[in-house]
Amino acid sequence: MNSAMKSSDILIVDDNPDMIHLLGKLLTDNGHQVRAAKDSYRALDIARANPPELFLLDIEMPGMDGFELCSELKNEESLVEVPVIFVSGHEQQAEKIRAFEVGGVDYICKPIHAGELLSRVNNHVELYRLRKELQVQVEEKTREVEETLTALRVLMTQQQQDSKEAEKTILNNINNLVIPYAERLQKTPLNDNQRAIVEMLIANLKQVSDSLINNHDLLEMKLTPVEIQVANLIREGKQTKEIASLLNLSDLTISTHRKNIRRKLNIKDRKLSLNAYLSSL
Repeated sequence: MNSAMKSSDILIVDDNPDMIHLLGKLLTDNGHQVRAAKDSYRALDIARANPPELFLLDIEMPGMDGFELCSELKNEESLVEVPVIFVSGHEQQAEKIRAFEVGGVDYICKPIHAGELLSRVNNHVELYRLRKELQVQVEEKTREVEETLTALRVLMTQQQQDSKEAEKTILNNINNLVIPYAERLQKTPLNDNQRAIVEMLIANLKQVSDSLINNHDLLEMKLTPVEIQVANLIREGKQTKEIASLLNLSDLTISTHRKNIRRKLNIKDRKLSLNAYLSSL
């Protein structure tokens, strides 16, 4: 047995006591823990109560044979991943093929060669443990990702709320302070270059103000923050694929947002360009 491998738990299922003794001694002498069942029904009870790390199954057994038992094991959620090695005196190709078809991972022909058996048992137990360890790591990483996504959603929601308040403040300052001051400045004695600069400033401020007002109009229509982003990009003339790329979403998701926007704007069944309609708001 690989010295780095911990003792493994193996369930032998065979109706022949001599074979159970032979396999059991070989495995225990090499550090494995062994349990045994003389029929498939008893094996199922034992495995369900405490799953092993590997099954060694005989094929010919009274009642439920090894093939049927393996099929049952693969239908059990707690046992489906446990490797099954068939141990049989049959060397026919059809038997071997069926063993793999029902879920077996290996097939050993009698008479048993100790080195071959131990090598295959050790390899399959190690692979089983590696799969379980990988599964645990994947579950941990999935949980970490889900927790991170939840935190990001909370943060994004807070940022969106903060953004709305900031937009209101900016809008009020532009309309009530900055634009009135620029208009008063426009009425003072200015040379042509200065007047052109002030007029450009006022035009740009009004454009920013209109954009913020449009966002608030969209909010009044119960559009979600993402739908507002999509609506503004549609207003800019962006197509579905461009919007999907910019927002890191799928084309299907953007198409769904477009449908929701049309529904909330009450133009779902009207033959209107969404770009044109949004631009008219």
